[in-house]
Amino acid sequence: MRERWLRSGRRARGAAAALLLAPALCLAESAYGSASASARLQITVVVPPVFRVLEVTPVADGYEYRVWTNMPSIVIGGHEYRFERIGENTVRVPTAPGDTWVVHGL
Repeated sequence: MRERWLRSGRRARGAAAALLLAPALCLAESAYGSASASARLQITVVVPPVFRVLEVTPVADGYEYRVWTNMPSIVIGGHEYRFERIGENTVRVPTAPGDTWVVHGL
């Protein structure tokens, strides 16, 4: 009877040791460096150009457009407009909305 109890205790200790060592083995595999799998991982994100006219307001010398864009510049009516930041901006165009054309993302 004693032998069975000793054998089951040895098995339990072996299983416990394997469970305790498993996280250490996983940590050894996930290290950063030139030979690790994460060193060869490359992610490419393609963001298409976006240009939206949010509001058109008539002003004395033409029209004022409140626009949102993710580009640093756009061409409206043959004139390039550069922005200080990406996002919402205001552009003054001296022509009517029907006479303007927009080129963006080229």
